Amino acid sequence: MMSTLTDRIRAARKKAGLTQSDVAKALRISASAVNQWEQGFTKSIKLNHFFALARLLGQDPQWLATGKADVRARATALMPQTPDTPAPTSEERALLHYIRQMPDTLRKLVLRFLGGLSNLSMSHDKPSHGA
Repeated sequence: MMSTLTDRIRAARKKAGLTQSDVAKALRISASAVNQWEQGFTKSIKLNHFFALARLLGQDPQWLATGKADVRARATALMPQTPDTPAPTSEERALLHYIRQMPDTLRKLVLRFLGGLSNLSMSHDKPSHGA
């Protein structure tokens, strides 16, 4: 049982496959701050950091804070899933977190770049007919 906030933060971070450094980079804070949260050395976490942490880790903020889940909030907090769309990986959640922080112009540039990479990848996967 995860009885403390520090236990829940550590467990959720590990479940998400993220290091303390990954969390720090995503939230734009120091790695020592994340370590202090997990060790219980800090009296409080800024609310904007707490909610960003919950989103990054894919956790209901109520559960993260208290250990008690609000089933309705948990259901709406997760990305919709169907048999054709698996749950997002920790890398996908981290990418989404970073993209949401970008200004619109940079976000559009990144999307064009990723589209180009995807097209390049697909062209390399096609079998060559001249071989």
